[in-house]
Amino acid sequence: MLENFPYCPTLYARVAEIKALTQLPASTKDRIFPLIIGRPWPNAKKLEKTWEKITSAMGNRRFALDLDASKLNIDSNTESYQEFKELFDPRGGFSKYYDVILGMAHAIPVLRLSGGVPLNFDEQIKNIEKIDRGVVVRIEFGTIQNYFPLIEKVLKKLKDFSIFVDLGWSDDLLSREMWASGIVEAVSKDNPEIELVISGSSFPDKFHGLGGRREILIRERYIYNSLVRRHNSAILIYGDWGSTRPPTPPTPMTNVPRIDLPQTGEWIAFRRDKELDGTETYSEIAQRVIEDSTWPSDLDIWGTYTIEWTANGEPGAIRSPGTAAAARINIHLHRQAMFGGNDVIVDGDEPFIDDI
Repeated sequence: MLENFPYCPTLYARVAEIKALTQLPASTKDRIFPLIIGRPWPNAKKLEKTWEKITSAMGNRRFALDLDASKLNIDSNTESYQEFKELFDPRGGFSKYYDVILGMAHAIPVLRLSGGVPLNFDEQIKNIEKIDRGVVVRIEFGTIQNYFPLIEKVLKKLKDFSIFVDLGWSDDLLSREMWASGIVEAVSKDNPEIELVISGSSFPDKFHGLGGRREILIRERYIYNSLVRRHNSAILIYGDWGSTRPPTPPTPMTNVPRIDLPQTGEWIAFRRDKELDGTETYSEIAQRVIEDSTWPSDLDIWGTYTIEWTANGEPGAIRSPGTAAAARINIHLHRQAMFGGNDVIVDGDEPFIDDI
């Protein structure tokens, strides 16, 4: 299922992520297989708006579609939220969820789990076989106490599937490596042909005190490389959360302007520093970014263009954390998709779209 994809990011269907994904060059999109976590689109009356945004972003390319369970706690009577909650109904083997998948020509289902247990498993298998596109099994750190029964059941019952080993988000992600290693060992020992995506996020949640410029290690890549060395007979594919963190409830806060420049192995955060210049604008920060020795002057993608537009005060410039995040995610996705190769963009790529 994933043999032609060097990179499998996990992305929430939020505005910044979908914009970043939409604006990727076509040749980059061809190299990624994202697991997209669906949720109601902001201010949309119908849930179908989410599916439209995802489909538009991906074009005629495959992706896995999961659901954001954290949205079940939202107290909303809007039609889109009611439709969303119905997708978690286990009756008929989650038939409403699988109907959504069936209606999206390039979507791959994600096995529905509750506490690590596949509810109505036999009914789910019928739905999976009806769709006939394979299935993704996502094993998330912290949600499954004992993953061995799940793995045994999946290996026994399913044929065409891939596994996402999701370490979740942590500022101490390296401590979870052995948990992931146990899953890789359990699967690959007798089934070395099964593809396993190693995913997770270590993108910081705090930048206070980091100064005006700080390099931050991408620990996801470090863990992946370590697991590849340890399990050299397993089929492991690199994944991460696209330089994002999990959704959190909105809280009142003062946003300090910051622009991040992803490299292949680290993120470089350029932030307004009170000790250096407490009045620095996005435009002034962007000027620092493009003057930095790490600036990729030959990388012609939407994320780098956006930073240049910001530095020059042109339309499309960064004026909010959301646009800054979209630019970072866009560059990060491209860098990781092209890891080990080069960043050359081939002719005929899709134009930028500004209606997200």
